[in-house]
Amino acid sequence: MLLATTSQAAIIDVVQTAGDAFGAGGSGAAEIIAAPEFALDDNVTNTHMQGFDEAQGVFLNAALDADAGIDAIAAGQLVNSHMIFLNTDGGARGEHFGVEWTFDGAILGVMSNSSGSLEFASTSILGAAGTTYQTAPLGARGLESNNGTGASPNDGYLVFAPNSIRVSMEVTEPGDWIRVVTAVAPVPVPAALPLLLVGLGGLGFVARRKRRASS
Repeated sequence: MLLATTSQAAIIDVVQTAGDAFGAGGSGAAEIIAAPEFALDDNVTNTHMQGFDEAQGVFLNAALDADAGIDAIAAGQLVNSHMIFLNTDGGARGEHFGVEWTFDGAILGVMSNSSGSLEFASTSILGAAGTTYQTAPLGARGLESNNGTGASPNDGYLVFAPNSIRVSMEVTEPGDWIRVVTAVAPVPVPAALPLLLVGLGGLGFVARRKRRASS
């Protein structure tokens, strides 16, 4: 038997799928990084996709809008947030296709609209502590289109498994930034623990009976 408690969810793996790779200006392997000081255009740049964990264990008092629609991520649950981005220096072109990101919690929703307004609206509760974000929506900060496959060509993503998303990005100025919101992953508790707790409770009961008998 396993009991479920909660813990932080994280990006746990990123791989390049066979057959898709780099277009113009892309180079290097996709990677998981620590949250940067800035998540702003041209303040942090790369030539390949990078991803980082944002706020963890956030209880939603209200539902959040996502690509799937208004209130797509329901209130009353604990969630975790993650950012994936490709942001070249200046107006340089960058393309990175078919990158698969896996999390240890199920994906609840993605925020990738072109203006970045979904990201902006949720940053106050989902942004990483210590990271400076856009203070208003910015045209083309999200995906300018979504081919729905996460494979080349052009921008797009596909949630192809409960915990995994395939992403392709094609950028000039500004870069592409998308937020992925996941459920807090359950942590298994050893089956012996409930028995131990019952045993400790029984010992406490016996001790109380002995105290009453001796008084």
